Amino acid sequence: MPEVGRPTTGGSSDRISPGLAGAAALMIFAVLGSAITGLIREIAIAREFGTSGELSAYVAAFGVPDFVYFLIAGGALRTGFIPVFTDYTARGRTDQAWKTFSTLFCLLLLAGTAVVILGMALAPWLAHVVAPGLEPRRIRLCGELMRIMFPAQVFFLLGGLMMGALNAQRHFLWPGLGPIVYNLAIITAAVWLAKDLGIYALAAAVVVGALVGNFALQIAPLLARGARFMATLDLYDEGVRRVWELALPIVFGLAVAEINFVITKAIASTCGESGVAVLNYANRLMKLPVRVWGAGIAIALFPSLSLAFAAGKEDDFRRDLSFGLRNTIFLTVPSAVLLAVLSDPIVRLLLQWKNFSAADTAAVGTATLWFAPAIVGIGCQYILTRGFYARHDTRTPVLVGVLTVLACTVLSLWLRGPMAVNGLALATSVTALANGAILAELLRRRCGGIDGARLWWTSLWVCACSAVSGAVAYGLLLLAVTRFGTMAPAARLAAVIVPAIGGAGVYVLLYTLVGGTEAASAMRLVLRRFGRKGSSNGSTEG
Repeated sequence: MPEVGRPTTGGSSDRISPGLAGAAALMIFAVLGSAITGLIREIAIAREFGTSGELSAYVAAFGVPDFVYFLIAGGALRTGFIPVFTDYTARGRTDQAWKTFSTLFCLLLLAGTAVVILGMALAPWLAHVVAPGLEPRRIRLCGELMRIMFPAQVFFLLGGLMMGALNAQRHFLWPGLGPIVYNLAIITAAVWLAKDLGIYALAAAVVVGALVGNFALQIAPLLARGARFMATLDLYDEGVRRVWELALPIVFGLAVAEINFVITKAIASTCGESGVAVLNYANRLMKLPVRVWGAGIAIALFPSLSLAFAAGKEDDFRRDLSFGLRNTIFLTVPSAVLLAVLSDPIVRLLLQWKNFSAADTAAVGTATLWFAPAIVGIGCQYILTRGFYARHDTRTPVLVGVLTVLACTVLSLWLRGPMAVNGLALATSVTALANGAILAELLRRRCGGIDGARLWWTSLWVCACSAVSGAVAYGLLLLAVTRFGTMAPAARLAAVIVPAIGGAGVYVLLYTLVGGTEAASAMRLVLRRFGRKGSSNGSTEG
């Protein structure tokens, strides 16, 4: 039997780029920390404000500035900047790298300030656009809150650029802590300040969190790594032009993903008054493991892929891409299986309190089950799109994304009749897996292979071990429910923890027994930062 994760013939070396495993470990923990604090943030807000009209005004007000952050600071700017900065430093053009950084900093400061002033002036009108169904007093409150939160976008924009410069130099700690500090600021406001300041405390915390976490926290580590700021506004700078050429298509690519969810939510609104809420809850639960595994590895992988391509080292590019894909598959497939098996208990544990009924749990749990396969597709998309971006190709993922949106829309409309919201979740999963498969094939052709034999063996054994893991988890779930019931808090916790730990333990044991190299490398991703450092050359996988 061929060893899992190894090609039957040929193939690339087991060695990965220096520091990649440690960087991926750190990013996984950073994203996990952000996801956990984000969940605590939502619990703290719900505890204080419930589903009140003022909370609806806050959520609506948050939508416009948050969309600006998501498209620019949240991905496009950093993704477009890192390959250019890495290319300059790899060729010894450090001065040009920092000149490009400085020019972009000044441009974003000016543009961000203009957007903030315009957004604050138009806030009352924008409130009517984003919250037309609220009562007039809530619409006025929405405009007031939007005005308070808009200045945060300047710190998000500048902080995103600073984080990109740190990531390009393979520094991930402080950029990873930024979102955690941001969430902690809002949690603090909800727990200790909301009693006196009401919903305004949350709006103010958004600005404070962005200032401290996304901006101020990045200054010292950036200076420690030789940052050189120049008061320049060279609109014809070669690097700036290259960054925008890469970033603008990414903006559209991110918009495509958002448009896809907007369309599915619109279709969900025809599935009963609770359709949109059910879809949104299930989508958020599905996105949690995707963010932790897929995004964490992808962010750490991107600078290595960019450096390998800039240096013309195609073997290193293929090796690191294969490492990222195999470890993503190793982590996301069992996550999808366990989420599908434990969807009802997870929803019951996290959401079924106060006004969230048992019927709501059943609806969201079923939709989550159909969403679960999307974890694998979206997780691989994170890695594959970084592969295209590192090669300075931002158009291909966008074109594939547009086709995915069209396919998801058609499939959603077709499945809506027989399956309602569950059909929309299934359509999302099918098109996410198709998107990943198409991107993988196109990238394989582009770079002359992506270590396909190892990927197939890894996928085969991961799926087999995950199936056994899911069966064990289901058996433990039945045992826990029979023994403890489902309603007491301790019983709810046991119905999730016992099957999850048991299923995950069986999965890791089986995969290790069949010789899976990813089990060892993924464990190092988790333990490397808490144990002994690996060798300076980055260590090996197997």
